[in-house]
Amino acid sequence: MPGNTDRKISRDILQVARQESRRRKMYPLLSRFYLVVVIVALLDFILLFAVSSYIGGDAVNGKIENGKYYVWGYRYQDRVKGFTEVSRAVFDFSKWQVYSVWATWAVMLLGTVLYKRLPSGD
Repeated sequence: MPGNTDRKISRDILQVARQESRRRKMYPLLSRFYLVVVIVALLDFILLFAVSSYIGGDAVNGKIENGKYYVWGYRYQDRVKGFTEVSRAVFDFSKWQVYSVWATWAVMLLGTVLYKRLPSGD
């Protein structure tokens, strides 16, 4: 019977060693992937801010009225908040840009939680 116990302990040690090896291999890959997600999310937000500032708002808060498309937000020309008429293409782009920011930030925040729970590859 002592031989079976030794084999079981050896198997357990080998299993732990394999898991640790997988962690060490995966950590650099996940670190790079997380960094890419953060960069994409930040660039996406900067693009949203720039486009919204330029066109006078975003389409998620905008409206469609009588076949005309309006974005809602701060119009830096007038220094007031209000509706600004835009083309349908700009309206659609603005709407999808906001949805894109929501999605990338959700992925980034989820990635942050998972990344913090991941054991380091040291």
